[in-house]
Amino acid sequence: MRILLTIHQFLPHHASGTEILTLHTAQELKRRGHQVEIFTGFPAKVPLTDDQRFDSYEHDGLTVHRFNHQHMPMGEQTNIIEMEYRNELFGDYFAKFLERHPQDVVHVFHFARLSGLTVDACVEAGIPTVFTPTDFWAVCPLIQLRLPDGSLCEGPTAFAANCVRHVVEVSQPEELASRLRVLPTAAVAAGVVAIQNGLLPERWYSPLVRALAGRPEFIRQRLNMVNRILAPTHLMESMLARNGVHRSRIAYVPYGVELAHIRRDTEKGRGERLRVGFIGTIVEHKGPALLIEAVRSLPADVPIALDIYGNTSEFPDFGAKLREIAGDDSRIAFKGTFPNDQIGNVFNTLDCLVVPSLWYENTPLVIYSAMASGCPVVATNLGGMSEAVTHNVNGLLFAKGDVRELAGHLKRLAEDRALVRSLSARTKIPKSIPQYADDLERVYDEIRSRLALSAAAEAIGGIAV
Repeated sequence: MRILLTIHQFLPHHASGTEILTLHTAQELKRRGHQVEIFTGFPAKVPLTDDQRFDSYEHDGLTVHRFNHQHMPMGEQTNIIEMEYRNELFGDYFAKFLERHPQDVVHVFHFARLSGLTVDACVEAGIPTVFTPTDFWAVCPLIQLRLPDGSLCEGPTAFAANCVRHVVEVSQPEELASRLRVLPTAAVAAGVVAIQNGLLPERWYSPLVRALAGRPEFIRQRLNMVNRILAPTHLMESMLARNGVHRSRIAYVPYGVELAHIRRDTEKGRGERLRVGFIGTIVEHKGPALLIEAVRSLPADVPIALDIYGNTSEFPDFGAKLREIAGDDSRIAFKGTFPNDQIGNVFNTLDCLVVPSLWYENTPLVIYSAMASGCPVVATNLGGMSEAVTHNVNGLLFAKGDVRELAGHLKRLAEDRALVRSLSARTKIPKSIPQYADDLERVYDEIRSRLALSAAAEAIGGIAV
């Protein structure tokens, strides 16, 4: 099969969970004899003309086609918010790309920086589409389903009034944000409807409000055109269905993990100190500050050490804040990043992994890798994470943002190494990348067969007429 995988960003410049999953999936499918290519977005750093936005490169034997995206007018569009989910320059180019590079399947791992017009181009070309939602872009314009005050969100309300309020709060001067903050959601919705129907004078913000209000329906329509959506968690299944995606299009298909570089070790907790790790993007909503505060709150005689793995320079202000919180505590070390093929070696230095996220994680791949290595996980008790971590079985769960409860769990593990080994022994090896590829091939074959039967039936019907 000719298979195109699309993603918002890719290696070598970006190497988070979605990018690694896409890379390993592409490599396994290629190993099986499929013709596999990548189409990715890229956050361009310098201004570009429209004809400079598309290029290609090679990575690990894969051809990668790239759209150099920027939050600025391009093509015939000037509405930055609309272009976030409906980029016509990309849509036109991608439709022509599919004419030049016919595909048997297009599998979307992320729409951001490319836009929902990916689906339109595939439908027009008669190419089956699959979507694996690795985060909440399809529901939330800011991806995290997390409001400015840190509380969690369930998706757009009527006329996306809560989305309008949220975007204004995080992007506009406090004078404007404060006015909108005190308005009831019903009043914001009424204002959105008035702007949509031209009942208020046109202002600079009117097109932006219309674009935000139109986002949920536009994406809902595209997702209901996709042949199969592979939700990796039950949380994602329910979130998409709650926001208008037909359940008949959704299948529960957990990710696979590359196990080749992981050596299982269930003899954890044998060292003098409990070795605790954080592995991930050094950003506020991942919760590393919470973890550092928890460790710092423990008495000096609690035998514990914390290693933070991640790039503190990616978001330098937050990275500096973390180092300030850590202070001169010798128990805390910033270890930087590591090549993905070293993840097994890193886990072999840890007794437990902490995933203290402040938002709904759609099951971070790092949890699966930890389980494969025999490393128990201490995680926030939120859907996605709590589907992989069972309290007092293969890890421990704590309430979102609760430093005291997290510190209590770490103290318990540091002082009860038999518990560490018990949790470790009950971790289970997750689905491998080859097993995941088996799932994908079955899905690809199923939707291709169904479309072929549908086309045959249509042709027979046409002959009968």
